[in-house]
Amino acid sequence: MKILYICTFYHQAMIFRDSMDSLEKRGHKVLAFNAVSKGTKIADKYMPIMDEKVIHKECFRKVDRLFFHYKQRKIKKAIDLSICVSDFDLIHSHTLFNGGWAAYQLHKKYGIPYVISVRSTDLNVFLRIPVFQRIARTIVEHAAGVLFLSSAYRDAFLEKCYSEKERARVEQKSEVIPNGLESFWIDHIFKGKKELHTPLELLCVGAIDRNKNVVTTLKAVDQLNAEGIPTHLTAIGQVKDEHIKSILDNNIFSTVIPFLKKEELIDFYRSADVFVMPSLHETFGRVYAEAMTQGLPVVYTRGEGFDGTFADGTIGYGVKAEDVEEIAEAIRRILRDYVAISSACVEKCRVFDWDSIAARLELFYSRAL
Repeated sequence: MKILYICTFYHQAMIFRDSMDSLEKRGHKVLAFNAVSKGTKIADKYMPIMDEKVIHKECFRKVDRLFFHYKQRKIKKAIDLSICVSDFDLIHSHTLFNGGWAAYQLHKKYGIPYVISVRSTDLNVFLRIPVFQRIARTIVEHAAGVLFLSSAYRDAFLEKCYSEKERARVEQKSEVIPNGLESFWIDHIFKGKKELHTPLELLCVGAIDRNKNVVTTLKAVDQLNAEGIPTHLTAIGQVKDEHIKSILDNNIFSTVIPFLKKEELIDFYRSADVFVMPSLHETFGRVYAEAMTQGLPVVYTRGEGFDGTFADGTIGYGVKAEDVEEIAEAIRRILRDYVAISSACVEKCRVFDWDSIAARLELFYSRAL
């Protein structure tokens, strides 16, 4: 089949290209339309994926975010002018709102079925505004399929937009398929036996900002140390909040390391004991899956992206994001069954192999058609 991806942040993540390449290995053709605001910059590390498989268009202004339908008309018009839409079998908008409405309008014009993905911004930004619940229902009503990265996001979306009686109809065309991992992580799965360190080494990988909630994690570290469990936290990532960095820098139990390439990062995963990142919001969180490939049990946020991918306690525990005691208790519980949980992480991480995910996407698309 020939599939059109509608994206608005293709140039900021590898997940779309990984998905496209995996589907093309199965005989499908995928083209990405990346709709962005004027003046958008592309980081050097993403330049290699800005090739003939993507149409990158600066088709709206930043201020257009305030005028939803106006912005969506601009995206639709740009697609119409750039692509022969009727050549495609299926459209996949990778966000419900930023592209979903344009996909719906293209469907009305060309009759081509479309599917949509529901992401963190859809749930935690747009759907907080009542008018967007009505828009969401319209987009989903005409969609041939709805894709969620986790069961937690599916349940949250259904609860927010539909009554009990209506949910079954939406669930019938819904699917939960997580993001995959770069082949590097699957190719370098840890094959040894994890041994706990003293002090206990906790790791967080992600932007140093409020959303990753590393200050709350640090409070849990302080609590564990006060209880006589020597614990240290290493936070790796781009610093976006200098105040948070200063808090980490001024605590003897924490270390901040700037962004690292995966070839360097893997050593930190392997030398850590537990991965802890109770983000306030997370569409999926590939770093949890990366940690699993290296035998690291994970502490994630209950009700956010990664939650529900595995049964609680299998590869780690979900926690309330800002509950210091619950985070500390999750770490204690992991330590009590460390060998089994670490082994389960290595065993189960293969569900994030893009080859198997592409097979699931193929079936999802086929059902939509």
